[in-house]
Amino acid sequence: MIILSLFVVSKSYAVNPDQEYMMFLKKYEQLSNAVDPEGLDMYADDAKIHSKQISSDGIERTTSMSGKKLKELVNENIDVLKNIAYQTNFSNVKIIRNANSAKISATKYNNKDCYSDKDYYMVVTRKPDNKLYITEEYFIEAPKNLCEKGIKDDLALQLTLGANIMNKKLPMKLDRETSLENVIAKDKELTFVYRLIHFTADDLSSNWIETNAVPNIIKGVCADSKMKELLEKGAQVKLQYYYSDNTEATQIKMNKQDCSV
Repeated sequence: MIILSLFVVSKSYAVNPDQEYMMFLKKYEQLSNAVDPEGLDMYADDAKIHSKQISSDGIERTTSMSGKKLKELVNENIDVLKNIAYQTNFSNVKIIRNANSAKISATKYNNKDCYSDKDYYMVVTRKPDNKLYITEEYFIEAPKNLCEKGIKDDLALQLTLGANIMNKKLPMKLDRETSLENVIAKDKELTFVYRLIHFTADDLSSNWIETNAVPNIIKGVCADSKMKELLEKGAQVKLQYYYSDNTEATQIKMNKQDCSV
């Protein structure tokens, strides 16, 4: 009877060889939804994490970071993330196994944007310590918010998180003449601080900037789907431009009415 029992157990295990990977994905989902730092341990430091953004005009842009970088970003913003606490669930899971790894494809739904990412996948690999780790991940960011009604008013938290992440990359030269120096989030106001690298008021007067440049700057903000979405949710956007000598060149304040024309 013992031998028969062992045979039945081993046979039932063989019927579902993907079970270990399914359990790994379920654990990842649970820890992510709980914003539990333990979930970060599921990533290998050298993991490659790719995200694709699709703008409203169809332009695609892919960004990548390492697992180590992801862990740093999450740990630095853990309090904000715990307060936001978006929920994710996976469906239509498919697993393709190799010798020591598996590619897990699924439809990933997130209630932040009510968006179902059908191209999501992760590659899970068994490392020398015999544990499974995420070594690659790919997802698409929602082109726009599809929720009919927001789950809660988390705009201030979103702005804080966004500013924290952006500031890790600053200062950033945008073109030959302009540098983005700082991003500041305060309540529901998001401020971008720019520097005109080579110009002073003697080269380019404030009046000239307000007449010739400001209208195009406003158009550019309104054409950016992510910025427009923030404005429509009630954010106020402030753009501060400074000359190379640190004197103010111009200041633009925007709300959703500025993009409704």
